[in-house]
Order: sequence, then C-alpha cells, then structure tokens
Amino acid sequence: MPRKLRIEYPGATYHVISRGNYRKDLFGDRGTCESFESAIFETADRCGWKLFAYVIMRNHYHLAVETPEANLVDGMRWLQSTFATRFNRFMNESGHVFQGRYKSIIVSEDRPLLGLIDYIHLNPVRARLCSIDQLRNHAFSSYPKYWERSLRSGLQRSRMLSFCGMPDTPAGMELYEQRLKLVDEGDPEKHDLMSKEYCKGWFVGTNEAKQKLASELEDANPFAVWDGADMRELNELRWERLVQEELTRAGKSEAFVIADSKGAAWKVEIAKRLRRETTARNQWIADRLCMGHPNYVSNLVNRDHIHPIGGADGE
Repeated sequence: MPRKLRIEYPGATYHVISRGNYRKDLFGDRGTCESFESAIFETADRCGWKLFAYVIMRNHYHLAVETPEANLVDGMRWLQSTFATRFNRFMNESGHVFQGRYKSIIVSEDRPLLGLIDYIHLNPVRARLCSIDQLRNHAFSSYPKYWERSLRSGLQRSRMLSFCGMPDTPAGMELYEQRLKLVDEGDPEKHDLMSKEYCKGWFVGTNEAKQKLASELEDANPFAVWDGADMRELNELRWERLVQEELTRAGKSEAFVIADSKGAAWKVEIAKRLRRETTARNQWIADRLCMGHPNYVSNLVNRDHIHPIGGADGE
C-alpha cells in the first residue's frame, strides 16, 4: 500500500492550524503562550522557515509559513513535540497535547497569502478579545512584533508589506493597520466566508494554480496517497489518470464507459488495477466506470472468472 504523505516541496507556503487536545484551553495562561511562541521562533531558526504571520489563541494557533527547504513535517514534529514536552513538564502532566494531526493548507503567494495574513492577524478581533486599535497590544501574534524596531528573526515584514504595495517603514505599518480596518467590517457572514476560504481544503489560490500544482505533485509522486480528508482531490487526480491510461490501452472511449455492460471484462480489469495500486473506493470506481452498485464492483474484482462482454453479468 502506498504510504501517506504531506505535501512538501522547496519554497512551499502553508497555513498551519492545530488545536489543543479535546479543544481544551492549551494556551490559557501567559506562560504557555510565551513557551509556544518561543518554540515557533526556535523552529524557524532551526529549519530556515520564513514566518509571514502567526497567532496563538486560547485553544488553537495559526501559522502562515514558507519552507525554503521541503521540511514542514520535520519542523512541525520538532515544534509540537518540543512544546508538548515543555508543557507536560511544567503542568506535571503526560500524554497528547494537540488534537490529532495538524492541518496544513498550501497557499499561493501574493493576494491569497496576503488575505491569509490578514485573516490570521484579525483572529483576536474576530474572537472579540480586542479591537483593531488594541491589536498592537495583543502580545502573542506576529502583528505586534511587526511594529517593533528590532524585528524577530524569521519574520517577513518587508515581503508582507510589499504584497499590498506598502513600504517597510512605520508609515507602511500604519497603512497596513488601516487596511485591516477596511478588511474587518464586523460582518459575521464575511468571517465565515474567510474561514471557509483559508481553513478548508488543501490549497488556497486560483484554480489554474491549483491544477498546475496538482499535476506537478502527481508527476513527482505517482504512487503517493496524500494524507488527510481534504486531499481527496489530489488522490482522485491519480485515479483518473490511471483510468485514462487504461482506456487508451483498451482502445475505449468515454462513450464505451457509458454504453458497455456494467461487468464488461475491460472495466473489471481497470477496477482491479485501481484496487491494486490505489486507495480508490468501490463507490468511486462504480460511478466512474458506470459499473452499478459498489458491492457489484467488489464481487467482480474479487472473483476469478470474468464473463465476456455482454455475458452473464446481470445485465
């Protein structure tokens, strides 16, 4: 069975989200916030990460980070395990600190990334912890750090401001603050839309950019099973490519897929290969190859004898 992978490549930019175990208030006091913030910067230094934005909330955190090397998994393993060890030692506890695996979403640079940075910086405002005018004082976020004269290592203030055409100066930060005020209109529906845009799926950006990346990932990792429910689109791309390859080999068109019998031998051969080489479910195979009920696909794939096309297959 192919191994499950996270998407990693040099120069990838991610929106990373993780929550405390059982959604508990993992960052409920200043000490734990300071410890985790310190671990973020330690990870950035160790892994060469470029931090565009982060915010630490009571029970979760957000990161917008670029990985010049393909090392998101190694960096996140160090970040979360190191903090968990420190947290458990400090709290005299043991066991898991974070809820399951972290979520990582690829983000294309420029406008989508700028929107994500805004979304992360506005999290305390949307949670009604402070107003935008008070946001500079919300300590555990990249936003107040961007106002400091001596910038923390790893933070990408110049690039962040360049995305919205602003200079890397105090005046540029004033303009960025005005931008945040325009972005945040206090509209709950807009907040829901932003959350859906930046926190769902596996990619944030144009459809063209997504399809291009999907093709590149498939070419580079033809036997990968991408990890996570949101990666279904990438996995289905590989299944579809296999189907197209087999249709060409069999000399069949899409019209044959619809017109030929559900148990046609060539369909069963494609189904067998899908089950042997991928994680495609019977439901997907049945729908794609017009093979009827998923249980029928299973029966055909598992039996030794295959009836000829148009034979005794229940048609």
